[in-house]
Amino acid sequence: MKNTIILNLLPIKTTRLTLKKLSLDDVDMLLKMDKQEETQKYLGGVKNKTKEERIKFLEKKLKKIEEGTSCTLTVYLEETPIGLIGISINENDNNAEISYIFDNDYCGNGYCTEASKKLIDLCFNELELHRVYASTIDGNIASKKVLEKLNFIHEGTRKEAAFVNTLNKYSDFLDYGLIKEDYDKK
Repeated sequence: MKNTIILNLLPIKTTRLTLKKLSLDDVDMLLKMDKQEETQKYLGGVKNKTKEERIKFLEKKLKKIEEGTSCTLTVYLEETPIGLIGISINENDNNAEISYIFDNDYCGNGYCTEASKKLIDLCFNELELHRVYASTIDGNIASKKVLEKLNFIHEGTRKEAAFVNTLNKYSDFLDYGLIKEDYDKK
């Protein structure tokens, strides 16, 4: 399975970051991000989860990694975990969805763009995928900027596709995609 190819490349290095396999040790970072209003704004709001609940969440993610259905990586700045980035590969269609969440204390420094760029490069050049795609809620300017910096194309809008508690309204989902041919033109 293509998800396991990524695991064989770990750790993955960029100029400033290291991407490693998700682990239970990441629970404290997750708990910290759960409490950050800006980080959780488009994810349903601040979460009051216990450490045990977040460990169960991480165990589910780790099971998906072992099954080869997704690959969630922890992003490190030196020895500090600062976020998560993941891909879910659809081998039948030879494409992948990318997702990310970062500790708000480290946002605005290009770390998400840097980690995403590296993972997308691996998707196209190591996994030989045809397409990578992502979705973000309309209004999530930071996420839109990351995708646009990486040359993703806005492919469509799913009107009022999700109720966002923190906004107390239904919000549109913006769908973005990047195909290998366009990636190679960059």
